[in-house]
Amino acid sequence: MPRSDDQSADVLVLGCHPAAYLAAMLLRLKGNVRILHSTIPGEPVADRLVLVNPAFFGLHPLIEPLRRRLGGTAIYGLRFLSSDPPAACEYRSRSTVGLVVHLKQVREAMQQLAEAQGVSLIDADDLELEEVDEHGVRVKLGERRLRARALIVAGPLPRNPQRLLSIPQEWEAGILHRYTWARIRSGNLAEPCSRPLVPMSLDLQGILAWGWLLPGPREALAAVIQPAESLREHPPAAVLGAWLQQLRAHALLHKADDVDNASIQGLDMPLAGALAHEGVANRTLLIGPAGGFYSASGEDLYPNCWSAVFAVDAMRRALSERHLQDGLQPYRLKWRTTLGEYLRGPRQNLRFLLPLVYRNRIMTNRMAEAILMGRSVVR
Repeated sequence: MPRSDDQSADVLVLGCHPAAYLAAMLLRLKGNVRILHSTIPGEPVADRLVLVNPAFFGLHPLIEPLRRRLGGTAIYGLRFLSSDPPAACEYRSRSTVGLVVHLKQVREAMQQLAEAQGVSLIDADDLELEEVDEHGVRVKLGERRLRARALIVAGPLPRNPQRLLSIPQEWEAGILHRYTWARIRSGNLAEPCSRPLVPMSLDLQGILAWGWLLPGPREALAAVIQPAESLREHPPAAVLGAWLQQLRAHALLHKADDVDNASIQGLDMPLAGALAHEGVANRTLLIGPAGGFYSASGEDLYPNCWSAVFAVDAMRRALSERHLQDGLQPYRLKWRTTLGEYLRGPRQNLRFLLPLVYRNRIMTNRMAEAILMGRSVVR
C-alpha cells in the first residue's frame, strides 16, 4: 500500500530525450491519467547535429509546428564517397529528405510543448527504486517519494533499478555501436550548394564503419559510427581521422587535421536494439534510447519518438486492465509489425551490396532510400 507521504501518479516518465517529452505530452492529452516526468541522473545530454526524417513532424499534430520553428538546413539527398577518390555516386531528390538541426534545440522545443500541456520536468539529482509490487512502483527522486502504477523509461537507468524492473543490463553482441563526432568550422568546408547533400562513407577502415558530414546552419558535424567490438583495434579518433582525410581527398574539407582530439565526443548507440532487447519490463515500457529504438542507420529522433507513440497507446489501454502487466504486452507486437522493418535498415548483406553502390544507379538509389526512409535494399 502507498505510504502516507508518497505522491501518487498513474505513470512516471523517466528521461529527457525528446521521446520522453512526447510520451508525457500524449499521456496528458488522454485525460484522467496522472503524469509525472523526471530526468534520470547522469543521463547523457550532449548536444550534436542530427539528421531528422521529415516524417518525425507527422507523428502527432502537437509537434507538426516544429517543422517551421526549428529552422535548420534542408537536405536533398546523399553523396556516397569511395575510399578511392574521385569515385563517388549520388542520390538526389527534388524535395527535402531531411533536416539537420541541433538535438538540444529539439529537446528544448519539446520541453516547451510539454510545459504548455501542463507537464513539468522534475530535475532529479538522485533516483532510487525502493519497491515494485502488484500495486505499482515506489520511487525516490531526491527527497521526494512517489508511487506510480507504471513507468515509461527513455534513458539509461542505474543497475539497481534495472535489476528491480527486470530490465536486461547488457546489450547483445553486435548491437552496441560507438557514435563519435567533432564539430567542423564552416570556414573549413567546401563552398555549400543551394540544395545540399550529406556526404557519406559506408566502409571506413574496412570494418563497415559509416561516416557522415552533416551541414548545419553555422557549422558542420563530422561523425562516424562503428561496432563496439571494433573499438580496441580501431580507436574512434583514428576512424574519425580517416573520415576527415577521405573528405579532404574528395575536396569537401580544406584541411583534415583541424580537429582537436580533446573536442571529440562519443556516445554508445544500441542500433536496432529493440529487435533483440525486451521492451516490456516489470510494470515498465522502454522507449527511445532505453529500448534501443535507433535505426540501423544511427537515426535518432524519428524512430525513438515513434516508439513513444506506440508506448502511450499500450499504456493507456493497460491502465484500464485488471492486470496491468498483461495489458502492456501488446506493445511488443505493435511496433514489431510496423517500426521493426524500419529499424532493421540496410546493414544486412551490406558487404555484398557495397561494390554495387558505386557502379549501379538503381542500387545507389535503393541504398539511399534504405538509409533515409527505411525501405528495403533488396526488392
